[in-house]
Amino acid sequence: GGTLRPGGTGLTRELLHFCAFSPGARVLDIGCGPGHSLELMAREFGLRPCGIDPSPAMLAKAAQQAPMAELQQGTASTLPWADAAFDGVLCECVLSLTEDMHTSLGEIHRVLKPEGRLILTDIYCKQLSLQTRLPDLKSCISRALPLETITDALIRAGFSLTLLRDRSDLLKQLAGQIIFSCGSLEKFWGLFMDSEAAHRTSCALATAPLGYYVLVAEKGGLHG
Repeated sequence: GGTLRPGGTGLTRELLHFCAFSPGARVLDIGCGPGHSLELMAREFGLRPCGIDPSPAMLAKAAQQAPMAELQQGTASTLPWADAAFDGVLCECVLSLTEDMHTSLGEIHRVLKPEGRLILTDIYCKQLSLQTRLPDLKSCISRALPLETITDALIRAGFSLTLLRDRSDLLKQLAGQIIFSCGSLEKFWGLFMDSEAAHRTSCALATAPLGYYVLVAEKGGLHG
């Protein structure tokens, strides 16, 4: 359906319903990619979507997919908007890709209005960091952190949790969809790396203790 993340836009829709933003609310999508969530927010929820992505190619696709959205090039660590600019922030499979999670969460806290809501979905690791297992894989998988580390960082940044669910079932579902489309996970990784690295990565991931979480957090208190 145009998205390569567990749950796709169906999960995005579910979390937007939970947040119940008022029509016309301004919501930022960090790492907006080709703009499917932006279009969903405007078309089904009547929101004013804004998107940011480091890739000019992705922003060009987002401009076509969601021409009503305000788009900026950049990353979560330096958001080019004023304080309290947004009613909500959407961050789907992006936080684990940022260079510094704490800096990114501080920026998200800054641009949210008081009681603004953050929708966060991402990979987490059920044990220690996977970086030693997957040294060649520069992705959210190799940077996965324990869920407690992530929720502690949110609280330190000034957020309170209003929803937290383990949706590791969606991660397994996505793996099944990839296998159906590509023939195997090894062939999928072969789209992004050489055959030897793809084989190594597939073998390592077969036993990797990965999970997937969804949460909603509300801005409250003072940052830090």
